[in-house]
Amino acid sequence: MRLFTTSQSFPRLWTLVQNVLGAPRFKGELYRSKLNPPGKLLDFGCANGHWSDTFSEFEYYGVDLDSVAIQAAKERFHDQPNVHFLAADLRTRPFPQGFFDEILFAGTVHHLDDELLKILLTELHFCVKSGGKVHLLDPVFQEKDRWSQKLMRRIDRGRYTRTVAEILAIVAPLGLFECGEPSFHPPYGALLKDCDFLYLPLTKGGEN
Repeated sequence: MRLFTTSQSFPRLWTLVQNVLGAPRFKGELYRSKLNPPGKLLDFGCANGHWSDTFSEFEYYGVDLDSVAIQAAKERFHDQPNVHFLAADLRTRPFPQGFFDEILFAGTVHHLDDELLKILLTELHFCVKSGGKVHLLDPVFQEKDRWSQKLMRRIDRGRYTRTVAEILAIVAPLGLFECGEPSFHPPYGALLKDCDFLYLPLTKGGEN
């Protein structure tokens, strides 16, 4: 089973698409508002590190399968000793158990089918510490969605946009995390309006 890669090995094109359609200010502010620095932060699916400079208070680790995008990120942030990038498959467990205080799992779920999502949640559980949080943020379908939201979902490469109920139906039965209260955040600043972003905090309990 092959993991996805979000940037398709075109870091400059990926950045342009994010700037035009992705409301980068909205995403950066939303992601940052959910985190609790300092500590070790894993940004899973970091692509070319386009959000990395918003997490300067952390010991930051960006991971993606795309080696071209990761190399671009390394070159961009080469002078920042607290920023690290790795091209790796998380299923190979490149980090020790309980290594991270927090994990950013943002804009990724809609690229994963149900089985792969379950596998990756298991791996995220492995590498976050007891009491640590996985911050799940992803666009979700709601009854109120209009044509522009549906259009954005159709042109996105991710094929697995879900409702919050569908996400919870995958996460909760695994028994890995305590699911916090979901909240919804409408994007701003984009030319086309995407679906609201779900924020679902997942807390690891028990022993590592």
